[in-house]
Amino acid sequence: MRKRKYGFTLIELLVTMAIIGILAGSAYPAYRKYVIRAARAEARGNILNIAQMEERYYTGNGNGYVAFAGPAATPLPPAGWLNYSGSSLASRKYDISVGPGASANAAMPDFTILATASNQFADPTCGNLTLDSVGNRGFSSASGDMNTCWGK
Repeated sequence: MRKRKYGFTLIELLVTMAIIGILAGSAYPAYRKYVIRAARAEARGNILNIAQMEERYYTGNGNGYVAFAGPAATPLPPAGWLNYSGSSLASRKYDISVGPGASANAAMPDFTILATASNQFADPTCGNLTLDSVGNRGFSSASGDMNTCWGK
């Protein structure tokens, strides 16, 4: 009577590893697209929240809007305002800054919010996102479109 051997042959292991490699190779690009889309959605939410806070500030103070820079620069935003998009400063995907709008008219102040990809994050489809006080939305990449970058 022959004794049965247990275990895997080298061929079985190589075939299994090849299948795992093929599955991982097709899953990673889809995962990466999902991460980029989620980060973009979070940045859009933060931009819209800052625009709303700017309007509240203007209504309460009547003397213009608050300008501030991204996390690595000054001036800093007021307490409670985030100048980045992400769960923490270390894991941020976008730096958010607010500057004067295109009109530069003192009688009619305006602002532009800019979300710049940062911290080794890149969004090749949309690039940087912008929103001004009139509600005009924009993006910096030539390969993006308004529905992809800002939703419907």
